[in-house]
Amino acid sequence: QSNPEIAKKFATCPFNARHLVPQADLSNHIMNCNDKAFVEQDVVSRSCESPQEQVNNGSTWQAPPCAEDWETDLLEGSESAFVW
Repeated sequence: QSNPEIAKKFATCPFNARHLVPQADLSNHIMNCNDKAFVEQDVVSRSCESPQEQVNNGSTWQAPPCAEDWETDLLEGSESAFVW
């Protein structure tokens, strides 16, 4: 990447971004890349799960309850406007 002219001649492997291969060899690399098996295995294992299992495997994060009520704050606030 420090030399843009040389960088243009290389392509990044879709299975492992650390693999930089000559553009002309990319198709061959994709067919033979060792990391391809890991990606395919993950895709197959996810496709075997039911949609509900996939949802359950997702994040369990929930937003905390919000104690702010801007409408009430406006009604209870002072009648004076903000002055610079």
